[in-house]
Amino acid sequence: MKLTRYLYKGPQSAATLRLAEPSKLLEVQLMPGAPVDLPADHEYVLVLLALKHLELLPDAAAGAPEVPQSTDAVIATVKKGGKA
Repeated sequence: MKLTRYLYKGPQSAATLRLAEPSKLLEVQLMPGAPVDLPADHEYVLVLLALKHLELLPDAAAGAPEVPQSTDAVIATVKKGGKA
């Protein structure tokens, strides 16, 4: 999973994104003024961009890490029908 680094500029929030990989969730804490690693092609990310709550960080052009380097995101494996 490739993540892109953004600067979050919206209200404090949290989200759990369902990824294309089966049974994978990406949990993120969204804090104003904090960087966050998100999948660029996810519908929720596209909405945040349209609302101008996300700004692409300059270092994102150099390539984002495959796995987040901070605690901004945690990947959880969820069993079918189970809860995280």
